Amino acid sequence: MKVLLVRGNPRKNGFTQYLVNLFAAGLLEAGARVTDVDLAAEEYSLKPCLGCYHCWLIKPGQCVHHDPMENLLPVILEADALVCATPVYYFAMSSCLKNFFERTFPLAAQGLETSKMGILRNRLRSPAKWENKKFISIAVGALRAREAYEPLNQTFRLIADTLDMELGGQITRAESHLLPFKLSKPITLKRVEAAFLKAGREAGASGVLSAKTIADAELALSPDEQYFRTYANIFWETAVSMDATNTNSAKLQQRVSSDPDILMREMARSINPKATARLRAVLQFDFPDCQRHYRFTVDKGHCELKFEPTSSPDLRVTCATDIWAALFMRKLNVAAALRQGVIALEGDKSLFTRLDRYFPLPSV
Repeated sequence: MKVLLVRGNPRKNGFTQYLVNLFAAGLLEAGARVTDVDLAAEEYSLKPCLGCYHCWLIKPGQCVHHDPMENLLPVILEADALVCATPVYYFAMSSCLKNFFERTFPLAAQGLETSKMGILRNRLRSPAKWENKKFISIAVGALRAREAYEPLNQTFRLIADTLDMELGGQITRAESHLLPFKLSKPITLKRVEAAFLKAGREAGASGVLSAKTIADAELALSPDEQYFRTYANIFWETAVSMDATNTNSAKLQQRVSSDPDILMREMARSINPKATARLRAVLQFDFPDCQRHYRFTVDKGHCELKFEPTSSPDLRVTCATDIWAALFMRKLNVAAALRQGVIALEGDKSLFTRLDRYFPLPSV
């Protein structure tokens, strides 16, 4: 399987790059012969289409520009599958990817014909070269609402139709700024990463993505708009406070991932209704290093979270935020933490020993 992977992400330390690298690894695992094109790289710097019709009227099939696109046009024709990945900018693809598609104009020719979608399109110059060719798109954006991605996805569908390619799948990875939340979303993020790797394998084998793989790659990272807005704001507030220079900074991701506001929200959401069906208790969590307090009121299977202290909880847990993050992820043994004196308990300590059952590790 010959695959042309076209990357339209200008930043190389962003979330599109991170996810497409996984996809590319899957392509190679499947044994595909991959041409990996980074449109932001200097070696692929393309001049803009002039709409001059030189490639139709003067030298058919040949652009007036002499740049890397001259070598890419034959690769497009020879590929069994074309995979295009882009961040979402103003509900559309990046400018470099848009320019790439505009520069494919020499592959079309004068004259109109009807596409499979029933739309009049330019005639293809070498129609036999497009038979059974697959098209896959990957769109990565910060917003949550699917409506924000539909204009771009529809554009990709029209591109596939006008080039007579079968649509092999479209992955829409929303909520990209929540991808660093590896502590609060460990299982979900592992499924997302595994899905991008698997998508690459499927694309490398057949050029078609399964519905299950697409669904896993698109798994929601927040339960609703309110949570999404809160989590996204925490991400940017943290980035600004740290003077971060990019969104993939290891320090930024570590800080965001262990933010207690996020961890405690996810903990409250993960309450086990069966294990707490008879429980009524107030649990207080205090983090002196960041001066934050969280009150959990558990009432027969339900949990209410308040961001404030209480004077007389049934259990009070006091520790540093990094210690709690380690406990949250089960990377630190509770008994060891107590022996080391890095965590302090007041009240009914038996409640603490049952926290794993009351609040299991978030699964979604």
